[in-house]
Amino acid sequence: MKRQKNSVVFITGMLLLGSSIAYAAQATFSIIPVAGTVTSLLLPSNFTETVSYQVTNQTKVTRTLTMTPMAGVTQVTGNGSCPNPFTLSSKQSCTLTLVINGSQVPASGISGGPVICKIKGPSDPSPDPFLCSRPDVGSTLAVSVTSTGQHVYIANQLGNSVSFCQANPATSALSQCAITATGLGGVEGIGFNPSGNLFYSANPLTNSISVCQVNKQTGALSGCIDAGGAGFNLPNAIAFSPDGSILYTANLGGAQSVSACLVNATTGLLSSCINNTSPTFGAPSDMTINAAGTLAYVVNRSNSTTSVCNVFGQVVTSCNDLSGSLFNEPEGVILSPLGLHAYISNAGDKKVIACDVRQDGTGLLDNCSATRGQFDGTGNVGLNSLGSVAYVPNELLSTVFVCDVSGVSGALSDCRPSGGTGFFGPAGIVLN
Repeated sequence: MKRQKNSVVFITGMLLLGSSIAYAAQATFSIIPVAGTVTSLLLPSNFTETVSYQVTNQTKVTRTLTMTPMAGVTQVTGNGSCPNPFTLSSKQSCTLTLVINGSQVPASGISGGPVICKIKGPSDPSPDPFLCSRPDVGSTLAVSVTSTGQHVYIANQLGNSVSFCQANPATSALSQCAITATGLGGVEGIGFNPSGNLFYSANPLTNSISVCQVNKQTGALSGCIDAGGAGFNLPNAIAFSPDGSILYTANLGGAQSVSACLVNATTGLLSSCINNTSPTFGAPSDMTINAAGTLAYVVNRSNSTTSVCNVFGQVVTSCNDLSGSLFNEPEGVILSPLGLHAYISNAGDKKVIACDVRQDGTGLLDNCSATRGQFDGTGNVGLNSLGSVAYVPNELLSTVFVCDVSGVSGALSDCRPSGGTGFFGPAGIVLN
């Protein structure tokens, strides 16, 4: 009789446990990525990324839920996102918004989650491990951290502002775009000093140059002020000597010159500017300096030429505008990181021209050809630090395109929308 009683107790316990398991299996919360959300990320250590899921209470009773804490992941509340904790009635949903911080993700990365659980009780909002759900395997977080990434800065000429975006190291797509500087005057030419701690913008509407502080962790700009200097007339370029002691800009108006100003090593302010003129200049609309600081490339919109000039400190002289071809009201010019190719963006026929740069000391341009890139308006193409990706502004569409770059010919290919948003008449582009 004792054995029979124990058997009854055992069977009854198993039935109760089975009922509990069945109940738990039904008490689930679906966690589905919001349309457009990417959950598998290669995240630079200095970037953040936002991931969103729709969480739905699939049980028949109202539940108060919370997310199990994850290193490097922060839940964002407000603006329609799920609060923390959040209460959902049966079949009710909310959007779980997560920000992943590359600097806080463990070296091993993130694999799995997010895990959503009911809270333990009214006085204990911690997750109850006995009633939790997670996304399907293909929708869980998979985050690997890579080295520091580059930000892309875009001059919004029609918005008198500068946007900055994160550049995905795997796809080159832009994300997390935001306005980072305002109050500029028709900004077109933008650039950084060689150390990357100061940002400059050329402002044609106010005949001035602004200097901003750079947050090296986030890439954000702040404290923008007039950099001083004098003699500017529709300035539209930012270029530096290799040591950062001289800033150069092209003046579209007035005497149509190239200004060269001394830079205060501490404050970044400009002084002792001199203006260089040349018979080859005709509405100089942009310029750049080679890595050695010995040659200047000045594009001339009214002449449809590119002047290659010798540089001796603040002196820009002996300009030659006979090399290169296919220029049509050129508006922008940059050199590839190794100085093997020059890219000239034409306002006239809306084409990007790629030229070889002679490596004989003259720096003259050869073998120019029209390449890909949906350029339209003013400004210049921007290249990543490897010269393998180009970002092309389109002022008409207020968008930025991204293109692959051939390491051999320098040609642009596979151009597509970058995914960046919030631009207003994008012109000059620079990466840092």
